[in-house]
Order: sequence, then structure tokens, then C-alpha cells
Amino acid sequence: MAGSRILVRPLRALAEFQQCERIQQTVWGSAGASAELLLITAKNGGAVLGAFSGGHLAGFLYAFLARRNGRLIHWSHLMAVRPEFRDLGLGLRMKLEHRRIALKQGVRTIAWTYDPLQSRNASLNIHRLGAEVREYLPDCYGSFHSKIECGLPSDRFVAEWHIASPHVENALGGRRPGVTLGALSAVNEVEWDARAFPLNRRLRLTLSDRRLLVEIPSNPDHMRALDLDLGRRWRLEMRRVFQHYFERGYRVTDFLSPPEEEPRRAVYLLDRSHR
Repeated sequence: MAGSRILVRPLRALAEFQQCERIQQTVWGSAGASAELLLITAKNGGAVLGAFSGGHLAGFLYAFLARRNGRLIHWSHLMAVRPEFRDLGLGLRMKLEHRRIALKQGVRTIAWTYDPLQSRNASLNIHRLGAEVREYLPDCYGSFHSKIECGLPSDRFVAEWHIASPHVENALGGRRPGVTLGALSAVNEVEWDARAFPLNRRLRLTLSDRRLLVEIPSNPDHMRALDLDLGRRWRLEMRRVFQHYFERGYRVTDFLSPPEEEPRRAVYLLDRSHR
């Protein structure tokens, strides 16, 4: 099955919106957005997109009009892909189609939240799309039932995607400047235990370099499944790190996961410069 055979388009029929409810049940264990809500949003300035394979919905994206910092934006609240259709680039294709629609409407920013410890999402959101982060929301959604969350605090990054900016154009075109991990200071010193799970040996909260690195687990779902206490420890330690450096003017501008490194690493780039 090839990703090129997937059709991405706005949803239209009620049955298509109802399929979104079933995908939410599959991915998260519950449906946070009903078919009725999705339909009304699609008819009134929002964006509800689907990725179709052979007429069946493989994934969807849901965004609504919002106002942030005095500007009209699209808030992209949900995006999910059925497990059997992952790693085909569907998330990227839906995001790019959403960008096209938003630009046509005159919207210049799309924002959403995601779990800072989800390295797969960070790679798409930050590195591939060129979104940036300067806001950390502790326990953003409170305690809610999710197969992915595993009962941990629902901390979230706010990703801001300035879809008409040169930074985003460069990211989408693969024109990012290279980054050498060993040349930059690391906020957290990480070691690996016998299970190849990362542990923070030390957090450094007094750094002031223009650019800094913050490492996260490369496979957080596997770690949480086997050691939920370690997952909780990572959650609280990263909350402390990101809140500290965001308050000092840093923002997340890139995410790096060098394929040649073993064990596999997952690293955020913080930048204090201003464009």
C-alpha cells in the first residue's frame, strides 16, 4: 500500500464525519469531537480533512477558526491516523492541505497542542513542518481517558505554524541549516539503563548559550508501557526544563533524530535569537 494512493480532501457527507468518531475510538479510546461538531465546523470556516484509501477513511484532521494574540488563526485540535496506515506520510499530507486551505482563506497561522515527549509528533511538527514552540501548558486537558496518556498529566506544547513565513518555507523545502549535536550545550545529561531506557542524570538550568539541546525519550510509548513511574519522572523533569527556558526567552525551533546514533536519540533545539 503506497501513500501516493491516498486521496486527501475536505470531508462532506455525514457518514464521513461519523467515521472520524470511530478513528478517535481506535486511536485514543474515546471520541472527543462528535460527527455533528465536525460537520458544523466544516460548514463555518474550519477545516475537516480526510485521507481516503479505496473510499475508506484512513485518517482525519480537525481545525476551527480561533483568535490568538489578537489574530485570527486556525486551531488544529485533532489529527489521527488508523494504525495500519501509519508511516505513509498521511499526517504530513493532511497538514500541507490544511496549509493550502488556510492560506486561501487569508489565515497566516495554524496552532495546535501536542505532547512534548512524543518524538514522532515532534519530528513532523517541528522539523518537517517548521512549527515553533514557546509555550508549555502543564496538565492542559486535566485527567482524561487515553490509551496513549496512560494516566499521566496531560502536559502540552503549543505549536505555532506561521505558514507564510520564510522559516516554514525553508523547512518544507528541506533547506534547514545543519546542526552538530556535539557542538552545543545540553540541558539534560542522559544515560541509558539496562533496558535502553534514557535517564536524566543531571538537569542544567543555569545555561545561557544562544542555542541549547534538550533530549527526550525516542520511544516514550514503549517506556510508559513498561515503566510508568519513569514516564511520570520524564514528564515532570521536562515540565521543569521547558518552563524554565521558555520564561527566559528561548523557543523550540528544530527537532533532531540522527539515524546513525545508537541508542536512537531524540533532541529538541532551543534558540534564544529573535528574527
